[in-house]
Amino acid sequence: MGVSIIELVCRSEKRKNLLVYLKDGPRNLAAIKKALDVTSTGVLPQIKLLKDNDILVQKDDEYELSIFGNIVVQKILPIFKLTNTLEKNPEYWFSRDISALPMQFMERLGYLGDSEVIEPDINSLFDPPQELIDHLLVSQHVIAITSYFHPYYAKHFIGLAKKGVEINLIFTNDVYERIAEDYGEDAEVFFGLDNTNVYIHEGDLPVVSMVCADGFFLLSLLNKKGIYDHNKLISTSEEAVSWGHDLFEYCYLESQKKE
Repeated sequence: MGVSIIELVCRSEKRKNLLVYLKDGPRNLAAIKKALDVTSTGVLPQIKLLKDNDILVQKDDEYELSIFGNIVVQKILPIFKLTNTLEKNPEYWFSRDISALPMQFMERLGYLGDSEVIEPDINSLFDPPQELIDHLLVSQHVIAITSYFHPYYAKHFIGLAKKGVEINLIFTNDVYERIAEDYGEDAEVFFGLDNTNVYIHEGDLPVVSMVCADGFFLLSLLNKKGIYDHNKLISTSEEAVSWGHDLFEYCYLESQKKE
């Protein structure tokens, strides 16, 4: 093997994209060129290099990962995804405090690569993103984690629950008591509905807030100064929604259901 594996796989964007594409199965040259938007002269030298180093094999007119190549891609793919996440929104990620996130979720930040940062202007600082409102209105299942009180979320979740939407929430005890105090009878109705489950987390939650609706994900984190600056990350990717559901499950296991 003429070059190191890391150099071979990571130092060329074309090779990286080719390997990620081929992880789903064999492809011919025409499919590769179309999917990666490359020319024959641009991709054939990369294919040859990967074949020469036993990362790819050719069977008839199709190229696929070798057994060794498949192992390499499976191990390095999380790094590709993480790099993509950080490079897409560097100002956001390098200004966030992620120290409270459990390690398994830090390691899977690559799942959040296909996300958009929402930075509200001064006139809408306390308003939830319109994208969240739109998705909540058409969702049948909503889960959320929140460590702070937001009057919109409380009011809207109560309205959704009364319409029959299945809602599962994890609060700190302070947030729960604030909702119970401020919303009185509405809160009692909300907490008593069969389609609503509320869980109290006694310790510090790893995020400011996280919401997953049907096909939608929202995340809020403190910045490195320990301040909530209202910047939010949103996504409609399956991987981001999966990350959110797994984080909810993690916090759920450390919470007590409010009866």
